[in-house]
Amino acid sequence: MSRTSLLTYSATETHYEEFADVAKALGQLRPKQVNWLTLSGLSLQDDFSAVQRVLAHFDVDPALAEAFFRPEQAPFEGERQDGLIYDYAILLYRPHSGAHARVTGSLILGPDFVLLFEKIPSGVFERARRKILGRQTRAQLHGADFLFGMLIQAVIVNYQEIHRALEAKFEKLEDDVIGHPAREIEYDHVLKLREEFSPLYSYLVDLKDFVKAIREDETHFIKGEAKRLFTRVLSRETEALLADQQHLRSWLAELIEIHRANVNESTNRVMKTLTVISTIFLPLTFIAGVYGMNFIHMPELAWEWAYPAVMAFMTALAAGALIYMRSKRWI
Repeated sequence: MSRTSLLTYSATETHYEEFADVAKALGQLRPKQVNWLTLSGLSLQDDFSAVQRVLAHFDVDPALAEAFFRPEQAPFEGERQDGLIYDYAILLYRPHSGAHARVTGSLILGPDFVLLFEKIPSGVFERARRKILGRQTRAQLHGADFLFGMLIQAVIVNYQEIHRALEAKFEKLEDDVIGHPAREIEYDHVLKLREEFSPLYSYLVDLKDFVKAIREDETHFIKGEAKRLFTRVLSRETEALLADQQHLRSWLAELIEIHRANVNESTNRVMKTLTVISTIFLPLTFIAGVYGMNFIHMPELAWEWAYPAVMAFMTALAAGALIYMRSKRWI
């Protein structure tokens, strides 16, 4: 079931209310204030007409409702005469399970309003709403374009939190890889972590391209302090996200190299042990082979002390080999 909420504010007043009906929410709009209208949990079957009604009320082309309900994300093509429209796709991450969830929606910026259409409530924008209600932001001093920038920043914060969660996993995995060399299970964890962070890259590139377009293009809807927000803060933060992503990629490659080095070291230790055993028993095997031959004329076989003498010689030979290898620090 869809949910409708309206947040209106000015420099001196803030009001928030939830509605069961879109018509009631539209009746509570305040023309001289910033209006943030949110419709979440939307479905094509039940809410198509409601989305069209909202768009028409704000003089935005109602035909955009059809584009909103398409499964694929529409590329950003710049602002329109009736508003600046950003069809977003956000990747959510659950650190405990390592699972991802993809949520899509639309942000529409007009002269004094921001429309947020969510197919699935993501919770990404709730922090911005709480800040405005708690008057913990400068949004009350600016227009709807600054609110639009705050919502884009909320998307960036979502990815920053994902990176922090991934970095914590990387640190723990690094300790495990170094502390438990050559364990196959650790390599499986490395591959699993790669699957968790790799999908982020395309989402970060799309977000960076959108912020870059707003920063470089002339827009009628974003100007003043909001334009500086995109130019200085959001642009820098999206660049930092991509740099963090590259850092995680390099970190993963380093963990794989550490694991491979551990495997090689473990293999070398095994080969070293086998080499020591072979070096010791090769001459002993040779002696045993000589005296195991069935020749009639082997005078040593008739000696009374032949057996203990050969055994003593073989023991001394093995001990001498061990002492020599230890003196060379081979074992």
